Amino acid sequence: MASPAEVTLFLSSLVEWWRSLTPIEWLLILAVPLLIDLPRSIGRCTVLLIHALYLRARHRAADLGGDAPTVSIIIPAHNEEASIRKSIEAAVEDDYPRKEIIVVDDGSNDRTYEYARPYVQNGRVKLFKRDSSSGSKTGALNYGFTFSTGELSIVVDADSLIERHAIREATRYFDSKSVVAVSGNVKILSGDGGVTNLLTKLQAYEYMLSFEIGRRLQALIGTLVISPGAFTCFRSSVGRQVGLFDSDTITEDFDFSVKMRKAGYRIDFAPRAIAWTYCPATWRSWVRQRTRWSHGQISTLRKHFDLFRKHRYNMRFVLTMYDMLLMDIVLVSVRIFWFASLAVLFTPGLLFSSVTILIVYLVAELFSAFTAGLLSPRRGQDLRRIYLAPLMVLFYRPLYTLVRIAAYIEWYRNRRAAW
Repeated sequence: MASPAEVTLFLSSLVEWWRSLTPIEWLLILAVPLLIDLPRSIGRCTVLLIHALYLRARHRAADLGGDAPTVSIIIPAHNEEASIRKSIEAAVEDDYPRKEIIVVDDGSNDRTYEYARPYVQNGRVKLFKRDSSSGSKTGALNYGFTFSTGELSIVVDADSLIERHAIREATRYFDSKSVVAVSGNVKILSGDGGVTNLLTKLQAYEYMLSFEIGRRLQALIGTLVISPGAFTCFRSSVGRQVGLFDSDTITEDFDFSVKMRKAGYRIDFAPRAIAWTYCPATWRSWVRQRTRWSHGQISTLRKHFDLFRKHRYNMRFVLTMYDMLLMDIVLVSVRIFWFASLAVLFTPGLLFSSVTILIVYLVAELFSAFTAGLLSPRRGQDLRRIYLAPLMVLFYRPLYTLVRIAAYIEWYRNRRAAW
């Protein structure tokens, strides 16, 4: 561990190095964070904070007029004996009055069906068992949908637990005819098997920023294009209209959301419709999950490539897809090239340039984390996660960048991501 004198010496050397830089060198070092990442991060947070103050001043309260719509909750399950009872109980305990719960055991070879069956005997659940697995969540969802009768359908993962009142919170947003689906607010309960470690805490922090900032802003400006498979609610009639879930991508929630947006509808976000889910508890399983997500994202963008060639769709929707292509795919590679260039151009001062970049990103990260925590319905719990910001900047996000690049290369080489 460095002594105070060594830290002081390093900081004074860093300041002297800063003073020696020309404006062009400053621009080269901070080009990506100052021109792209910092304005984007600070801008999003500022808009959301101003909007939150505006809503607070108006005391806005959204609610449905008339009778609440009927809701079908579909829970697809394949070898989910560890969590299926908790998932069903959470759906049963939600106080929404007009609901049916449909559980599809998709060819499980464990005790999933056995654990779900008592709820059928109590008259609380419709349970369907497929003798052989469909091979994908898509097959189980579509199978369960054939037995649904609700005006609205809710998809809940078998390892996700919805909070009481979550259904009511989600259905409030369908008073607008243009809203076809509502994204729930997904938070991390723990890692698989109930494990809590540094990795699961980092993912909880990541989900907090993704939903409390990303989903909120996209819903606010009408550009939300992904409703999560862990908890999403949509109009059943439109689901049938677009052909339900396709099996040609491994991110069926993204693909389904894009199909609904292409049909001319809007997706909203319900921050108080909270679902708790489990996440990978080991780095190996985390890499597999993120590889699958990245592979599925680029596959879905490729499937809907007509968005980039034809101009018959909503302009904000099209620009969102361009933004996703740019930020999640193109700029991932640009950042690698940019940092490699700095290693060549500033070899003697690489440590100082790295620290400078780190400071800029850390400021943006802290501002984002603080904003997300303030906006969160679970404010106290989420604000306590801010201490993880340095680890996100130093380790988690760079590692995720490498995983994404590897996944894109796999897709380009025509390899399938493993489940």
